[in-house]
Amino acid sequence: MREKRMDLNEVHFNLAFLTENVAEITDLLQLKVLLFAIWLVQQSGDDANALRLADFFTYPEFTDTLGDTSNAARENLLKGIEANLASEFITGNDMDAIRRGGPFYLRTARGSQAAQLLAEQEESTAHASGDHSAGPNLYRLYEENIGPLTPLMADELKEAEKEYPFAWLEEAIHIAVVNNVRRWRYIQAILKSWKEEGRNGRDQRNAETDYQQYTQGKYGKFIRN
Repeated sequence: MREKRMDLNEVHFNLAFLTENVAEITDLLQLKVLLFAIWLVQQSGDDANALRLADFFTYPEFTDTLGDTSNAARENLLKGIEANLASEFITGNDMDAIRRGGPFYLRTARGSQAAQLLAEQEESTAHASGDHSAGPNLYRLYEENIGPLTPLMADELKEAEKEYPFAWLEEAIHIAVVNNVRRWRYIQAILKSWKEEGRNGRDQRNAETDYQQYTQGKYGKFIRN
């Protein structure tokens, strides 16, 4: 058996965290998931970084400790997340959405802000559609295809939604994904071009032309930079 040894220089706790948070946790699974979620967010360098199930499975050395099979590990991870959601250590989505890969956040000041921005976007979209059903969601579209949503990025998306139709935003993000250039600057360049030069409907017969247009010429710098 490998000798267990701690490097206390790598472990940082304070009294408030131990007494006000950890002390109320009696479920070992919940504690393991919470501590690992904290570590994931710390690695990102941003308290408002969104987490998803896939982020945990990027580290099999952790998820392997949650169950003997991948299914068992997934179910135990979900149980740990659900317990932390109920204890209000995490926020931003319900368990159904999290199971489907939706984002959630640590309940830090900035994490709560990001969760609130996401909720406001969903509510705004529902009102715009005239009912309370789930309509097009730019935040979710961005996170599912480009990257984690931060408060700064949420503000950028809000402004873009005021300036461009949702169909344009959706297609520009799709182009970024197809060309594997998942950068907001690249998407902005496409949208600006459409606004200034016009945007004509395209069909699948022009796929090769489209590919060259968005990977070369005036858009090429956004791929290289």
